[in-house]
Amino acid sequence: MRVIDSKMVKHSIPADGAVLNVFELAAQPNSPVMLFVHGYRANAHWWDEVVTAFAGNYRIIVPEFSGMGQSTWRDSYDQRQGTRDLIAVIQALDLVVDVAVAHSWGGHQTVGLCREYPERIRQLVLVDSFFMVGPDYDIPAGAAIGNTRVYVNKDEAILRFRTSPRQPIPERRRTALAAASLCEVEGGWSWAYDPKLPLLDPSDDDEELLRDLSIPCDFILAGLGGVVSLERAQATAQLSRCRSLIVFEDAHHHLMLECPERLAECVRGLILD
Repeated sequence: MRVIDSKMVKHSIPADGAVLNVFELAAQPNSPVMLFVHGYRANAHWWDEVVTAFAGNYRIIVPEFSGMGQSTWRDSYDQRQGTRDLIAVIQALDLVVDVAVAHSWGGHQTVGLCREYPERIRQLVLVDSFFMVGPDYDIPAGAAIGNTRVYVNKDEAILRFRTSPRQPIPERRRTALAAASLCEVEGGWSWAYDPKLPLLDPSDDDEELLRDLSIPCDFILAGLGGVVSLERAQATAQLSRCRSLIVFEDAHHHLMLECPERLAECVRGLILD
């Protein structure tokens, strides 16, 4: 990770034929463990500035899903592949996670992990994660495929970088993330995710998935995110028996890019003793 590269260890973890890239920032022996999980077509660097707020006090694990970041690609993906990737990380590193913080689609996959291994995750914080519960009129449209363009010039690629959905991001932070999200390919530079990652289809078992969640959970909603409505967030929080639903009224979907210090402080206040 760019902001703390000198202290970060990288693991390569096999997972169903792929190899997952996992960042670890170590701490003192017996320190509590934090797991940060990124969203769809994203990578670990989304969390760079949040991780720094917890460095030194926690053993921090930031995996990258198959087909994203520096993890290898697959021939095909299904809707539960992210959960299986997380299980592989938990098993390979023999983790008992004190706090998992998961964004967007990563939250959906992390709830799947918690259902499979509730004894390995002690607390979950969901950050603007979409579940197919509550009203169905506000389902966000997603791109059918990723951006397959190859840029001859790296600087041009950085200039073109935008999040999905688009939102305000401080320019210094936007350019740093863009540079960290590129990979060198034949003919130039492209974005570090598999363009064959499928369109996210609505899931018809999300209500059951949330009801099965047996660990303490909180939900942070981006009020201007455009991905999760307040009504859907309320339904999600009710089904998962969340301790709290916190709304960042003026924040967009990628909260960790827009207001990382505020997000870190909120998470810190939610951590159980």
